Amino acid sequence: MKSLHLLALALITNVTAAEFSAKDWHFSGSLENTLWSSDGIPAGFLEFDDSVFSAPRLSVNFDYQPDPRFYFHTTIRADRGFDPGTEPDGELRIDRLLLRYRPFGDNTLNIQAGKSATVIGNWVPNHGYYDDPFLLAPLPYSAIVGISTNSPAGHSPQAIENRANSTIPTLHLTKQSWSSIVWGPSYTNGFSVFGNKDKFNYAFEIKNAFLGSAPSQWDLGFDDLDEPTFSGRVGYQANAALTVGLSASQGSYLNADTLANFDRNDFKQTLIAADLRWAHRNWIVSAEAFFATYDSLDEDLQSFSYYLQARYKVAPGVWLAGRFGQTLSNEVSVPSGGTAPWSPDLLRAEIALGWRITPELLLKTQYTYTEVTNDLSAPAPNLFGFSLGWRF
Repeated sequence: MKSLHLLALALITNVTAAEFSAKDWHFSGSLENTLWSSDGIPAGFLEFDDSVFSAPRLSVNFDYQPDPRFYFHTTIRADRGFDPGTEPDGELRIDRLLLRYRPFGDNTLNIQAGKSATVIGNWVPNHGYYDDPFLLAPLPYSAIVGISTNSPAGHSPQAIENRANSTIPTLHLTKQSWSSIVWGPSYTNGFSVFGNKDKFNYAFEIKNAFLGSAPSQWDLGFDDLDEPTFSGRVGYQANAALTVGLSASQGSYLNADTLANFDRNDFKQTLIAADLRWAHRNWIVSAEAFFATYDSLDEDLQSFSYYLQARYKVAPGVWLAGRFGQTLSNEVSVPSGGTAPWSPDLLRAEIALGWRITPELLLKTQYTYTEVTNDLSAPAPNLFGFSLGWRF
C-alpha cells in the first residue's frame, strides 16, 4: 500500500481504537453489469473490439465513523478496468481511500487526506451509478483531447500537421497516452479542505496528478506531489432549486517520467469552469462549461467544452434523460503555412432511460451519438449501453 494510504490507516487506528464498536462500521456495495455495443471504435474511454462487450463491476464500500469528527472510507472494485475494456482480463483496484477530520464536528470545515474524486464541477458529486441517469460521463469528462502526456513533442507544430494530414486518426487508437479535459471523477491522491456556510460552499485540493490524467497516473508512487495540481470550487445556493458554481485548476500535464530535458513546470493545464444545477418537482437540469489552455512548445493550445443535461421523472422510479455537449479547439500555425486543428472537435448527443425496479435493483439504458468535425479521431457514431445493477 502506498505511503499516504498507510498514513490514513494509521491515523484512523490510533485516533479511534479505544472508541471502536460494531455500530461504527458500515458495509455496502453494488454489482452491475453493462452491455456495450458499438459499430466501430467506441466513444468515450471504452476500449473493445467486439460488437458487444460485457463490463461487470463489483464495488465494496467500507465506512467507519466513531464520532462526528472522524470519518474513514474506502471503495474497492473488481472489474475490467476503470474505463471498461482497458483491463479485459479483470483487475482489483482501490478507487477511494480517505480519512476526513471535522474539527468542529459539523460541515463547516472538513480536512481530508487520501485518494478521492476531484472537487471541481457539479457532475462529480452525482457521478455514482445510482445517482447519474447516464451510463457514460459527460463529454468534458470522457473525450480525448490532443495533449500527449508522454512528451511535448506530441503536440509540436510538426506533429500537429502530421496528424492533420494523416489518414489514420491515431488519438483514439492510443487513448491512454493522451488527455481529457477532466478524466472522469479524477480519483487522484492528495489533500483537500471543503465545507459550507449559509448559502456558500467551498472546496480546495492539492493532488498528485492533473485533472485530465488517465487512471494509470492517479496512484501514489507515480508522482508524489512533486508537481502538484491545485484545484478549487466555490458554490452558491441561490434557493432550494438553484445552485451555481465556479471552478479553477492548474497542474502539469506531463508524466513524471517524461524526458529529462523538459521541465514539467513549463507544460501546464489551466482550467476555468462554471456549473449550474436546477431541480424542481419532476425536473433536474444541470450544465457545465470548461475552458482549458495548455502550455506547449510554441503557442498555447485551447479547448472549450460544455454540456447541458435534463432529467425528467416520468413515473415513480422511472426517468427519461437527455444530454447534449460539444468540445471545440483552436487551430495553430504549422510549418507548411496556414493553420491546422490540434485536437478533435466533437459533438455528442445522448438519451437515457432508467427504471428503479426496487430500491436495490436498477435498470438503465443509453444511446449515444458522436460526431467528429475534423479527422483527428474516429469514434463510431453509435454507441448503445444496457445495464442492470443491484446494491446491497
